[in-house]
Amino acid sequence: MKTVLLWLSLCLAITATFAATPRTEDPAGIKFFTGSWKEVLAEAKRQNKPVFVDIYTTWCGPCKLMAKEAFPNPKVGEKFNTSFVSYQIDAEKGEGIDVAKKYTVDAYPTSLYVSANGDLIHRAIGYGGIKGMIDEAEKALLSSKEGGSISELDKQFADGKRDTDFLATYLQKRAKVGMPNSEALDVYLKAVPESDWSSDRNVDIIIGNLTSANARGYDFLLSQYPSMRMSQAGRSMMMTLQKATQNDFRQAAQQKDEALLERVIKHNAAFMNAMRPQSEAMLKQAADSQRMRFYQQTKKYDQYRPLAVAEATKLMNTPADSVKSRDELNYKRFQQQTAMMPDSVKNSENFKKYATSMQNAETERIAMSLNNLAWTYYENMPNKQDLTQALSWSAKSLDYKRAPMYLDTYAHLLDKLGREADAIKIEQEAIDKAKAAGEDTADYEKALAEMKK
Repeated sequence: MKTVLLWLSLCLAITATFAATPRTEDPAGIKFFTGSWKEVLAEAKRQNKPVFVDIYTTWCGPCKLMAKEAFPNPKVGEKFNTSFVSYQIDAEKGEGIDVAKKYTVDAYPTSLYVSANGDLIHRAIGYGGIKGMIDEAEKALLSSKEGGSISELDKQFADGKRDTDFLATYLQKRAKVGMPNSEALDVYLKAVPESDWSSDRNVDIIIGNLTSANARGYDFLLSQYPSMRMSQAGRSMMMTLQKATQNDFRQAAQQKDEALLERVIKHNAAFMNAMRPQSEAMLKQAADSQRMRFYQQTKKYDQYRPLAVAEATKLMNTPADSVKSRDELNYKRFQQQTAMMPDSVKNSENFKKYATSMQNAETERIAMSLNNLAWTYYENMPNKQDLTQALSWSAKSLDYKRAPMYLDTYAHLLDKLGREADAIKIEQEAIDKAKAAGEDTADYEKALAEMKK
């Protein structure tokens, strides 16, 4: 699938591509238990230790970096082998699907620290280096010694306990492990006077448990954000508000509910204006983008097509000097925003790579957008006229950058249009460029073999 996952602040310094796989058997590092989820919990009970769970996916760059750098490290191994029963599970295969769902995992890597009875003790998202990993382990060990497990608090809430002190403790505990309870938050905010919502404790409770823009507390956070944008709480507010609208969009797409989609668009416009006042043109562009994603995910391609054509036409007709000016402006802003970062970060290889990519951010955006539109057409539009149009978008993306992924899209479209010889030539170029860049070529070589049949 030719989608591009942008995980900005969390993955900025760690999104390099590595050849390592998520598993390691190096005896100097972490020794991972092999067996089922039920068996690892039983082993944790036998050893009287919590479980460290590395939840990864095969496509996740930071997961591979953590596996290559941290898991074989002797200090990490000593800490984790002494304190935890360690376990790895792929979020997209077998039991991993249910485990990820149970603990609401939607970013990778996610490190879960779980008691032997399955209670979540602590959660860490992403990979913050060896020191960061050991620090998170220490936090998990401290949390495991605290009384009042989440399962106990869940039972008390289900049994009808509703006093505000209990609800506050319950919501703080769930927020701490990244498992918000929107129902309990709604009950709590009904019980607490609105004049008290702005206390530090209550702001943290709302931030930690809000999951929908339709829920009580969303408008409050939205009103508070402009005055708090530069604080840590403000940054947490921004992430919570954004996740709330994203959750609503997912629900709208799952239910194929266009009325809910329009509410999402309305809330997203309010969110964008809270971040920075937007022009009508920018709000319309954002709304059309959400509608495109909705129609794509719900497979309503007759509604998707006109929006895609309009977006592609705009991208195709963007003047070259405008793209260059935007590249320069974006890079200047990037330099200003990162000017105060420590040299230890700026001198890292991953930061340097990211900084290099920011020199052509607008060029990359346009090429990527055209490629994604073309690939969507390839996958879902059997009509020759549609495919021919997508081929022109793909060709334009190559004018900006002959990246392996873009070449692969172009080759697939050529092949589907019956131009096998041209497709084979372009796919081979994709393989050559991927090899030169040290990228995995397995998918490209498989595609080439299919084209040659």
